[in-house]
Amino acid sequence: MKNLKILILVLMTTFSSLSLSAQTAEQGLRVGDKAPDFTLNDSHGNPVNLYSLLEKGPVVLTWYRGGWCPYCNLALKAFADKADEISDLGATFLALSPELPDKTLTTAEKNEIAFTILSDTNNHISRQYDLVFKLNPQTFEAYEKGFGLSNYNGNMDGELPVPATYIIDQKGIIRYAYVNPDYKHRANPDEVMLQLIQLVHSGNNSKLVLVWSSDDPFVAERVALMFPHAAQKNQWFSDVTLVIWGPSAKLIAQNKVLQEKLRSMEADGVKIQACVACADAYGVTDQLKQLGYEVLPMGIPLANYLKRGYRVLTF
Repeated sequence: MKNLKILILVLMTTFSSLSLSAQTAEQGLRVGDKAPDFTLNDSHGNPVNLYSLLEKGPVVLTWYRGGWCPYCNLALKAFADKADEISDLGATFLALSPELPDKTLTTAEKNEIAFTILSDTNNHISRQYDLVFKLNPQTFEAYEKGFGLSNYNGNMDGELPVPATYIIDQKGIIRYAYVNPDYKHRANPDEVMLQLIQLVHSGNNSKLVLVWSSDDPFVAERVALMFPHAAQKNQWFSDVTLVIWGPSAKLIAQNKVLQEKLRSMEADGVKIQACVACADAYGVTDQLKQLGYEVLPMGIPLANYLKRGYRVLTF
């Protein structure tokens, strides 16, 4: 196995200059371009649509040449280490390859990858992103003998994508682009994470989350409920969420006046959530659910609000 890995690296190094001759530094979409929508199957045959994912949050999109490429496997593993951080930011990570679906599954299992790998057979989507290049005959022959390239891709086209990584915002606009015709160089995951954090925070800093924990009716009516309601009606923030936390759970379950106030807030677009652990502690979980509030474990959601750059206030 060790000798095989050495042989693969020697082959790739030997033919790197030949394969690069078919690529150009101008390839690939750039920052500010509109990302073409697409639907591709994942390694289990399930369809995945880009724009549907963008409705939930930004998408990090990366291309790799195939599981036969050690540089690609190293890059995938590096991003796999960031998978939880990407998810915590409300983003999705997608990897695309011209490999056949069963080969993408093998790649995922071999590298212990939990994120989604999509099979872009015949490079249809890569072509839309201007990333396809054709191996010259000598390089294709070497890749065929050394790796069995046609067995991975299911064709004899000798076409591969330029390794590239994009961050796409929720409007479908490319906000970060790394395209390098030298397949030995890939986007730095730390740099990608920095750019993703900045994008997520800039998109969420106009969203307000107010954590209401006081059991004082005056504070509730004059501060904790008045401010988020005014913020929503006057559009001071693009999104307003009120979290019922601690003693406020008992207060709202017993106070009819405040219940009417919350109904008015909901009608104007304020989202209301309640901490289930708090509600359980005060024995009011069923009452809050009957009032129509979303009662759920709030630890992770609140942590994510903070990680994603929401404006979080407490009263």
